[in-house]
Amino acid sequence: MFGVDDMNKIDKDWYAVLKVLSKIPRDKLDKYKVKNTKKYDKYYQGITWNELHKLGYINTHSDNNEIVTEKGIGMLRMLEDILRKDLTLISSVIAVMISLVALAKSMGWI
Repeated sequence: MFGVDDMNKIDKDWYAVLKVLSKIPRDKLDKYKVKNTKKYDKYYQGITWNELHKLGYINTHSDNNEIVTEKGIGMLRMLEDILRKDLTLISSVIAVMISLVALAKSMGWI
């Protein structure tokens, strides 16, 4: 995927964790842990987990059924917007290059 490579490392990590956690309801967390032990360990431990928890983007001790808070959903949307803009920029550059090659061919330069 082009856009994820254009994000910085922190954005990539936060995007991956928030995206996964936003899809898992708190009441199915135990089932997810048993079924996907590697992924669980990757997303529920470490520096990224701690940072997101400290900043209030995820919460495991709330009455809400979701792990990702409203603030976390906002951050996820912002990161998805960055990803979309990166993909749009890459697509535009490729389209311009194709157009220039087609123009050069039509003018007999190539």
